[in-house]
Amino acid sequence: MIFRVPVIRTAEAADLAMIIGIEQRSPEAAHWPRATYLSAVAGRTRLVLIAEDEARIEGFLVASKATQEWELENIAVAPECRRRGIGQALVTELISQARQAGAVEIRQEIRASNLAAQILGRSVGFQQDGRRPAYYSNPTEEALLFKYLLPKAGNLF
Repeated sequence: MIFRVPVIRTAEAADLAMIIGIEQRSPEAAHWPRATYLSAVAGRTRLVLIAEDEARIEGFLVASKATQEWELENIAVAPECRRRGIGQALVTELISQARQAGAVEIRQEIRASNLAAQILGRSVGFQQDGRRPAYYSNPTEEALLFKYLLPKAGNLF
């Protein structure tokens, strides 16, 4: 089966209901109040991207861009849309925007049990860089620390 590549764009406040709907159906995603998503969409220190196909949001990503060390804070793809490259498209766009903004790295914490997120990160070039024991709760679990290093201006190779 061939799937279309979704359009990746910056989220707007009108997208929040669909974003939250995907989050609620994704137990592995971070679960935030609506106000946090609204603040992320409206503010300047976070980037919220969505993957959209024919006006239907299929996935989203939230990243902090407050410093040159960006952090991928949350990502989820609608359960019925997984394994189509949507997560990879979202993270690839994040990397592109971070590079254009002059970021030096992108960090991410992943539950040790979240193998899909680990595979996704590695597929686009993230590398494991440490662990945080008992970082997560419900259930208690360690976090694996990943990072993606961006080349400095002038050092593209």
